Amino acid sequence: MHRFAYKSLLTSLLLGSSLSLAAPPPAYRQEVVVAGSPFQGVHGMALDGKGHLLASNLLGQTVHSIDLSSGAVSTLVGPPLGGADDVALGPDGSIYWTGYFSGKLMKRTPDGKTRAIAKDLPGLNSLAFRRDGRFYVTQLGRADALWEVDPNGKKPSRQVISKPGFLNGFEFGPDDKLYGPILLKGQIARVDVDTGSIETVAEGFAMPVAVNFDSSRENLFVVDSAKGELVRVRVATGDKQVVAKLPTGLDNLAVGPDDQVYVSNMVDNDIRVVNPADGSVRQLVEARLSVPSGIAVAPEDEDEQLYVADVYAFRRVGGRDGKITQTTRTLSTRMTFPMNVSLGAKHVVLSSAYLASVQVLDRATGDILRTIPNTNGVQGALELPDGTLLVAEATTGRLVKVDGAEPAGTTVLAEGLKGPVGLVADTEAEEPGVYVTEVRSGNVTRVRLSDGARRTVAKGLKAPEGIARHPDGGLIVAEVGRKQLVRIDPATGRSTVIAKGLRIGLPESEGLPPGYIPTGVAVGRSGTIYLTSDMESALYRFVPVP
Repeated sequence: MHRFAYKSLLTSLLLGSSLSLAAPPPAYRQEVVVAGSPFQGVHGMALDGKGHLLASNLLGQTVHSIDLSSGAVSTLVGPPLGGADDVALGPDGSIYWTGYFSGKLMKRTPDGKTRAIAKDLPGLNSLAFRRDGRFYVTQLGRADALWEVDPNGKKPSRQVISKPGFLNGFEFGPDDKLYGPILLKGQIARVDVDTGSIETVAEGFAMPVAVNFDSSRENLFVVDSAKGELVRVRVATGDKQVVAKLPTGLDNLAVGPDDQVYVSNMVDNDIRVVNPADGSVRQLVEARLSVPSGIAVAPEDEDEQLYVADVYAFRRVGGRDGKITQTTRTLSTRMTFPMNVSLGAKHVVLSSAYLASVQVLDRATGDILRTIPNTNGVQGALELPDGTLLVAEATTGRLVKVDGAEPAGTTVLAEGLKGPVGLVADTEAEEPGVYVTEVRSGNVTRVRLSDGARRTVAKGLKAPEGIARHPDGGLIVAEVGRKQLVRIDPATGRSTVIAKGLRIGLPESEGLPPGYIPTGVAVGRSGTIYLTSDMESALYRFVPVP
């Protein structure tokens, strides 16, 4: 055989670019790598006075109730209605919560009826009632304002303050003034909601995110997310005292009548209870991952160490033993809520629709080398051999190339895709390309890198998201709409189900692009397939059975 023909045949056999694949293993054994959690990042909380703690779960789109005696977690409001950044109890026992991405303020009455009482408030964040029953909410991040809202949803909302500097988790004091952190200024402020005037109570915080009064109503407990501190502030003087040192990534707190302080942490996806009398800490709800989404594994790695985009953190996890060996935390670093991850020879590429960016990291050190803004619903991103980045914009339906200049220049490689989410390179083929999952059309498409020409590889899938190459050239795809994992022959488009009945595929949320939290897939050199579960905050592996 001619050497060129032999090389082409070998390439086809290895990469699956033109010939059918060998039959896949007859079965896979499903195993747990990292066990799950009830939450996908726990946020605002409220005590119900009946031995339970209400907890909001933004990305998981749920509101939970936690039994304080046992730590058992139950779901009060499920997805998609329960997407909550903060939660509060009204005077009549109704539960209110804020939809950060949806911009909706939700209410559930004691008889179980749920509806939106305010809309079109992007970045809706914190909420609290005054003693007279007046109700206030803030916008943060996607907007910056304090509003008074009718708790029955009948009267129009009134803007109290515009651009206070991101007023976060707040509470009303005995003087009927609102007390809360001004995040951008590192201050705790007192707000007169009738006049809109703001006074400084205490300052010098790194990232204060929430306050609550103690039982005396003379002191505020403050959580500083970037420092990982619970701080007591004397309201009359502004004097501060660190009560407890905690991991960074703190999000909110609630204080019981006995002054026990319940503190939520997004990064660790847990709730801890602090006794301010002695600073002791115990865990009420534990977790190991927060919101595992995109994953990657180096093809040469015999240990199959997984790189996990965990939304509130970036982690290294042992594929064989489940040990978490490295964690880079958001909020206390420059990392921007990773949702997808890919590996190059020297770099790690992370992308996030949460904070609209692509980041390039040094693979050896973990240092963040570049942060590239992208507000077009960025999903998958990878680095090509020449250092160019390829980014899937799920909202615009485009694949764009991003060069190495600062500021980065972009060119459109392909457009008209229907919700591109997952990317995997096919750069060793004769005509280098990339495989793309289209969550809206149900296609897996191959895009040629030289000119953007497209070829449909497989169709008829239901909401395909994560995609990876098997060592033998097959494509492994998370078919989220059917809650199954499939193997696709790239030459014929033939699909084989590997596993079904999987706990994957949270409903999409308003305010985030097609694919929402992507279900990640990776394949180790052993042929073991790894899969993230957004519904369970868990990590699974599928081991081929001979």
